[in-house]
Amino acid sequence: MTTALITGVSGFVGQTIRDYLTSNKITVFGFDARALAQNHIFKGDITNHQNLLNVLEESKPDIIFHLAGILKSEEMENFYNVHVLGTSALLEAVMEMGLQPRVMVFSSSAVYGTGMGPKPITETFQAKPVSHYAASKLAQETVALRYFNAFDLPVLCVRTFNLVGPNLSSQLAPSAFARQIAQAERIGKPAQVFTGDLSAQRDYVDVRDAVRAYALIAEHGAPGQVYNVCSEQAFSMSEILQMLMAQSKVPIKAVLDPSRVQQQDVPVQIGSAKKIRQLTGWKPQINIKQSLADLLDNWREKIDQETTQ
Repeated sequence: MTTALITGVSGFVGQTIRDYLTSNKITVFGFDARALAQNHIFKGDITNHQNLLNVLEESKPDIIFHLAGILKSEEMENFYNVHVLGTSALLEAVMEMGLQPRVMVFSSSAVYGTGMGPKPITETFQAKPVSHYAASKLAQETVALRYFNAFDLPVLCVRTFNLVGPNLSSQLAPSAFARQIAQAERIGKPAQVFTGDLSAQRDYVDVRDAVRAYALIAEHGAPGQVYNVCSEQAFSMSEILQMLMAQSKVPIKAVLDPSRVQQQDVPVQIGSAKKIRQLTGWKPQINIKQSLADLLDNWREKIDQETTQ
């Protein structure tokens, strides 16, 4: 791996991968609809064929980390446009350019949906998506693997379980909690943290550990395969919140906000990392308490900056 292209480079994971690869002396190009065009970073729509040809012509990558995606949208077609049509557009452009990079397509543990109970979920478990986000991610995998099956393009799919760590989107519960706590600390008074259902259990892995896993899969993974990245242990939303509240500098009370309750939530999800562990020896190094402490410190810094500007 000498030259990488990261789609969705401005996102939480994209920025972390970029920093990791750069620190390992790998030339990194980026592509993102939100990016500021600059040296090696291109701004454009992932479904725009000419945009993709331009960035591929400039970068000629030997590895592509395809992260472009959306977490939440009021319009269900946005999930399919970005995840399915965007992936197809990217791989069509790769084929047209006559390139043969390894392409890592980032899916989600959301594809497993419900019905698996507390058992560790392996890559062979039947996918049962319950949201349009999850369904579009499963469709993305199918489209991506077509290019391996039909054209031998070296495509791999990664199903990451729940990520945590600095710069996590506030659209996700741990970061929403941390942000509210940091805001309360800034005011210096006791406060309430508004939550959804706190009973759901999730398998959390620190983004920095996940990025190490991605690099190992990029190097050692077999094209046409799907790999889980997870910690193999689950924590409830209540436990996550309690760990964050224990680090708060002001008293915090949790208050249920019915508008934050997800109607099609998955009660328990615990993954199996056996496949990647046997392949590479990878295992997480950052425990959940450290991940949450770093996330809270990250929000403290952001809010300090916001209030002093």
